[in-house]
Amino acid sequence: MPERLRFRVLGPLRVRRGAGWTRVAAEQQRVVLAVLLEEPGRAVSTDALVDAVWGDRQPRTAANTVAAYVLRLRRLIGRDALITRGRAYELLAADDEVDAAVFQRTVAAARRELHGGRLERGAAGLADALALWPGSQPALADVPSTPVLEPMVAHLELLRHGAVEDHLGALLDLGRHAEVVDDLYRLAAEQPLRERRWELLLTALRRCDRRAEALCAYARVRRILAAELGVEPGVRLREAHRGILAGQPPAGAGVDAYARRNRPGRAPVSSPSRTASTPLTSTSRTPRGGSSGSS
Repeated sequence: MPERLRFRVLGPLRVRRGAGWTRVAAEQQRVVLAVLLEEPGRAVSTDALVDAVWGDRQPRTAANTVAAYVLRLRRLIGRDALITRGRAYELLAADDEVDAAVFQRTVAAARRELHGGRLERGAAGLADALALWPGSQPALADVPSTPVLEPMVAHLELLRHGAVEDHLGALLDLGRHAEVVDDLYRLAAEQPLRERRWELLLTALRRCDRRAEALCAYARVRRILAAELGVEPGVRLREAHRGILAGQPPAGAGVDAYARRNRPGRAPVSSPSRTASTPLTSTSRTPRGGSSGSS
């Protein structure tokens, strides 16, 4: 039985074939592998790989050097996983072999659970998805930044932010507001322009009967938005603020609370979708070892 091949994109780039995770030693080889992992199952031309590695400062031997990098990568991941198609290379990897694809699929499934009113299952699914990330490190943390890879990294980070907020929102709707207050304070401080974090913080403080803190938090985000962007808080934040000022009792938890937070006409929960300019994984796969014309 062939050894199972796996790739880590979330955090430092790692490859696993057999017992342990392996680091790709050379920086430029990591760039080549990262570009191929952006959309497994799609052939990437030598010219595109050259551009990703060197940009406008390409050596005369660039194409031959890329071929040498591919040869070394094949020694690491196996010849049958990285095939040649004319003047292009294709990485063959199933969805469950790339952690970024597993992350996206798990988040999507968890959001379906939330929309279906199954809050416990949705929250658990989002927790499983976020556990795939190694701490606060970004995707491709040890891969040199290039214009080719920056959209992929930014898109995965946006997906992570949305999943974090959806997870904490689900915990709020499950009545676990006291558990998430500290996390929401920290997350709002880390990304102060993400208004949804402040809205969730105000909701948690209000349910904990910490009205004065909630008003202070609103005043703070209002100052930040005015100073940084010259705008007032959005509709959802203003609604939360008005409810605190009016002394309205905080809305209860449960499925009804989730439905109220995401009712038609309100800004939706975080659910950024993949765009054509930022492909991450391919839904169709060529079976490994199939007809490929590999060399």
